[in-house]
Amino acid sequence: MNSKFILGASFALLLLTSGASASTLDVTNNYIFPLAGGGGGAMATLNGVSVEIYCDDFYNSINLSTDYNADVTTLGTGANLSDTRFGDVTSWETVSLSTGNSSLDSTDDTFFNSGSGSNAVARYDMAAYLVSLYSAAGGNNTANNEIQEAIWTLLDPKAEGSAFNPDALNASTYLEEAANWYTTTSSSALNAFLSRVEIVSPTNMTYSNGLGFGGFQEQIVITPTPEPRGAVWLLLSLLVIGFFVVRRRRAAAPLLCGNA
Repeated sequence: MNSKFILGASFALLLLTSGASASTLDVTNNYIFPLAGGGGGAMATLNGVSVEIYCDDFYNSINLSTDYNADVTTLGTGANLSDTRFGDVTSWETVSLSTGNSSLDSTDDTFFNSGSGSNAVARYDMAAYLVSLYSAAGGNNTANNEIQEAIWTLLDPKAEGSAFNPDALNASTYLEEAANWYTTTSSSALNAFLSRVEIVSPTNMTYSNGLGFGGFQEQIVITPTPEPRGAVWLLLSLLVIGFFVVRRRRAAAPLLCGNA
């Protein structure tokens, strides 16, 4: 394990409180799975709730068994990213795909470098999607490492230079998949997914040219689908109403028969 980099983005085990600021991130001493350069998932608690965390930030570090003060931002196609590390970045390292399909590569390069994929919100959104593709069971395999590299490539400001790539991986396939997901998914479906994604950023960052400097390594957390409590209460209400209706009909039945 490289203590300089504990990396990630994620599946939470329990529902988190969304949109809260001045939160506490407690990183445990447990990896979910390690990846190249010390990456992979790690366990943590966010405001006391157990979660799995993965990083979107190769330039900074985070330590196991350490507590951090954090701002939490919920994603969406119109998210306010003012508390995130990369939210105001407009100058990114150039993305150059090489999948073997030159026409598609050129289209996607334009999307990332000068199209809607150059927007910080879009890049965070695509990074969250890529996190959902991780396979914990696969561990330190090529696919997981390429997903990690694709996330780092997406969130790579010019101010930080080329993305960390310890195994010299080609992340083009997953960058293309992220671009396809973002451009072909409806706005409502995008926001339904993104409403479960939270960015956990250090509170002590200073900003220059839109980039947050200092603090711990930024993390992504994806929460599970909330339990449909409203639907549960509605169902219970209908059952109660049905119970009394049935009782009332049973009590009334003899009278109706007597009248007949």
